[in-house]
Amino acid sequence: MEYKSTVTILPEGIDKYAAFGEIVRNCDVFDILDDKDRYLEAVIKREKLQSTGIGHSTAIAHGKVPHLKKTTVALGISTDGISYDDIFPEPVHLVFLLASCPTKPSEYVSALGSLLSWVHEEEVREGLISCDFERPSVKAFLEMLKGEDFHKFTR
Repeated sequence: MEYKSTVTILPEGIDKYAAFGEIVRNCDVFDILDDKDRYLEAVIKREKLQSTGIGHSTAIAHGKVPHLKKTTVALGISTDGISYDDIFPEPVHLVFLLASCPTKPSEYVSALGSLLSWVHEEEVREGLISCDFERPSVKAFLEMLKGEDFHKFTR
């Protein structure tokens, strides 16, 4: 897969916590983390406080990493869907993981705003869920994610 550094296809029947681990292990962007296990613990701890499901078959989980040079994002795609929480009972197909530095909140907000604007677009969501990486809008999204050039969706 051309986007292996930022995207992984999740195995069927996986739960959300195992999905977080799959994304961190399979996406090369997380190789910059000094301690991947500690990051995963932070993501899970945050998730247990409040679900990061946002609707539209999407969740954006996140954890803080002290001294991280830049906000990092990866995506796990579940074609069969993950039972994520009671707030949004529909299955989650797109699980984003963000790693950000607590002293760089503007980077985090920029990345989060960017992701929200892109996944709000049905064409992008459907293309990602179906793994249609050649669809122009999906290709543009994946290039943005890979290049860590976080910007909002524009037509």
